[in-house]
Amino acid sequence: MAEFKDEINCAKPRRSYLITYSQADLNKFPTRQSFAAAVCEVFTSERSKFRPQHWACCLENHADEGFHYHMALKLTGPKKWLECKRALKRKHGVVVNFSDHDGYYTAYRYISKSDENVYHSPNHPNLDEVGSPQTKNCQRTYRQRRANRQAATLTTTPQHDEEPESNPPTKKMKKLSNIDVSEFIHRHDIRDQTSFLAVANAQQEEGKKDLANYALSRSAKSLDELIQQTWRMKKAAAVLHRQKTSRMEIIREAAAGNCVEDCEGLWLRCAEEVLVNNKLHPILFAAAVRDLLMLGRGKYRNVMIVGPTNCGKTFLFKPLALLFDTFSNPAADKYAWVGADKAEIIWLNDFRWTRELIEWKSLLLLLEGDRVNLPAPKNHFAMDVCVHTDIPIFATSKDIIKYRGLYNAEDKSEDDMMASRWKVFRFTHSIPEREQRQITPCPHCFAKLVLLGEIS
Repeated sequence: MAEFKDEINCAKPRRSYLITYSQADLNKFPTRQSFAAAVCEVFTSERSKFRPQHWACCLENHADEGFHYHMALKLTGPKKWLECKRALKRKHGVVVNFSDHDGYYTAYRYISKSDENVYHSPNHPNLDEVGSPQTKNCQRTYRQRRANRQAATLTTTPQHDEEPESNPPTKKMKKLSNIDVSEFIHRHDIRDQTSFLAVANAQQEEGKKDLANYALSRSAKSLDELIQQTWRMKKAAAVLHRQKTSRMEIIREAAAGNCVEDCEGLWLRCAEEVLVNNKLHPILFAAAVRDLLMLGRGKYRNVMIVGPTNCGKTFLFKPLALLFDTFSNPAADKYAWVGADKAEIIWLNDFRWTRELIEWKSLLLLLEGDRVNLPAPKNHFAMDVCVHTDIPIFATSKDIIKYRGLYNAEDKSEDDMMASRWKVFRFTHSIPEREQRQITPCPHCFAKLVLLGEIS
């Protein structure tokens, strides 16, 4: 098949072709893209509703001298090739050969075997091999052994009582291992099962079925676990490094960096203005945030801002989510705290306490810094959520949290216990609508605010 002198039946339309331009004139087609464009042009006929769907083109050195162009082409429907061959001869003075490679994938695999710079059409499907490709030495050894076996078979005279094999053994489909698929997932940045199945289906439609066979032979749960485990494994070293980095080291790294685009210190100036308008000194606010980040949750350390709407409460804490892995805004049910134990920061934005959200006693323990177990759905989790680290807790609310028992009964002693667990900053200045602005959260500016007044 190296020269493709025997072309396929021109009367039978096909959807996929392998096109070869032997001894290519590089003055006419200096690049792979230029040759592919000429082929696509003759296949794009106004008389036919079928057009090129995707293609790939390679440039290959001839064994003696010169170059070949090979192009794998897939059309949107079956189409005959003879008219296109004549059009190329008429328009460009070149003669190409058409051959059938049993589907697009096999043609694509053929053209990409020796050219590392195959040119792909913009909408080309992902047909990368899964697993480590064989080395050239392995391929050469395999071919040599196969040739030796064939030669031995031809020179051996079969016995009269032996019958030759009527059907040669079929080539087995490549069996993929979990590590083969995991490397493929990482190489192509596949983050969820839907993306993985889409790639597997695209490859199957082109005749490459090993990945689809792997997907169909496993449950949805096992595929999800493989994808998640792949990324956990790839990120493990970074996670370990992050765990060894203190929260204040993260703050100092951000302070040594740069502002987000178009900020240039604007966020910091606005934050200081918000604090001053609420009669709070920026250094005092910074000291409270700094103590919480250094020491973690505990009595008189958890930081809460209370006040009316449009006073900048949320604005001051938004950069936390860009600096740390933040758990925020629990849903209003008893399973709301799933994920809080894995986060670096808890930010309860616009927090309203209800018994359905968290038991009063559990909330007191959480804020005090004690170990606390919170419910998790047992159909997905084997154990409850257990918060046992010194994770800092920030909050905003319209007012301080107060106890409400049965029939809305009040209890001053419970309110006092809750008050002892917060460092409360009360905002009173509501920003007029005409003065409100959309300011992009800036981790660099927030870090500089936190470090205000720090004694070196």
